[in-house]
Amino acid sequence: MADEPRNKAHEDQEVRPGPGGGDGDDARTDPFGLFPIVVILVLVVGGLFLLFKLREMGNIQDCVSSGRRNCVPVDVPTEK
Repeated sequence: MADEPRNKAHEDQEVRPGPGGGDGDDARTDPFGLFPIVVILVLVVGGLFLLFKLREMGNIQDCVSSGRRNCVPVDVPTEK
């Protein structure tokens, strides 16, 4: 196989990019390109929400475990 003559026509041809620059990028945008960013954003916002809620609950538990009674304000409707 190494002794076979090469096809001269294929060696002389150059690969030229098409009329778009050749990058393969079209003017269209891929809708799945934003999907991972949206998922990460939702996870970060959800994580921050859980962080603040757990911190608030931990503060309430610390207050209750120290023996105080007014840790969480309770609104009691007054009758008129």
